[in-house]
Amino acid sequence: MKDIGPDLRKSATAAIRDCLNVSSDERVLVVTDTVRKDIGVPIYQAALERGCDALLMEMKPRVRSGEEPPRAVEHALIHTDVFILVTTVSLSHTQARKEACKAGARGASIPIQSNDQDLVLRTFARGGMTADYPAMSKSIGRMMDRLKHIHEARVTTAKGTDITFTFEHRRWHADTGIVSKPGEFTNLPGGEVFVAPFSAEGTAVIDGTFGDFGILDEPLKLTVKDGYVTSAEGGHARELNKVFDHLGRNSRNIAELGIGMNPKARLCGILLEDEKVGNTVHVALGDNTGFGGEVSVPFHFDGIIKEPKLFLDGEEIDLKDYVFGAMKTTA
Repeated sequence: MKDIGPDLRKSATAAIRDCLNVSSDERVLVVTDTVRKDIGVPIYQAALERGCDALLMEMKPRVRSGEEPPRAVEHALIHTDVFILVTTVSLSHTQARKEACKAGARGASIPIQSNDQDLVLRTFARGGMTADYPAMSKSIGRMMDRLKHIHEARVTTAKGTDITFTFEHRRWHADTGIVSKPGEFTNLPGGEVFVAPFSAEGTAVIDGTFGDFGILDEPLKLTVKDGYVTSAEGGHARELNKVFDHLGRNSRNIAELGIGMNPKARLCGILLEDEKVGNTVHVALGDNTGFGGEVSVPFHFDGIIKEPKLFLDGEEIDLKDYVFGAMKTTA
């Protein structure tokens, strides 16, 4: 594999400079673990090069997403200006992260569970983090303007997806990957718009990445009625049905419709990257209380649908135009 060191440093610098808008007089805390320090350390070094009062804290990997970090990390998070959580499993939904934002810190989370270090480093160095973030933010703004006041969206694909979502008064959210105000928070790489649908009806054929299973060898067909999955067939359906049996009806909830908006992201099996891939949509199951939904369950799996057609209130829109047409991306 070609040396990715220079590219890795560029992406780390982009996270500090372009995404988090860090200035030299700010305190920066990088929280990492023994696995994901492969990215955490370069980001810490980028903060030092920015002239910041930077601190690196390395902890034991958490067992599951949402598990709280050590008390020392909790304390440090509420006494910093900017934080970056570079960990194996996500700290996004922890009380420690929420309290940090309440205290006025802004930050980003980069949770990557893959044990394939080459893939992780290559993706961070050459994938969605290399987008022109200010330009992508403008493209996302165009998409958000188009999504205002729509009542329903229909997604179809050549592989059999045909599902319609209704929204009522649910609000769309923009993830540009850029945070500059106290209390703001994002995941990196950025580049999607998403909503908690009011309901959904039809068939979704997941043919990209699905949750923790990575890229599917066989598509997963979900039949949906009144906003809930009624049957699952195909790739990893057996495991998914076990989740449904264990967690109950709420785990069947169609929790999210998302649209990938990052022109540099590439499908690789790392969900954090894959849900941002341009000209894809993703459908999530389970919990959506964090972004306007009403279903609470300890489960949230995203499924990527490739090459979709998207219809907004009956009018087809060209996703490629929104993602690539008005973009100036980095080489």
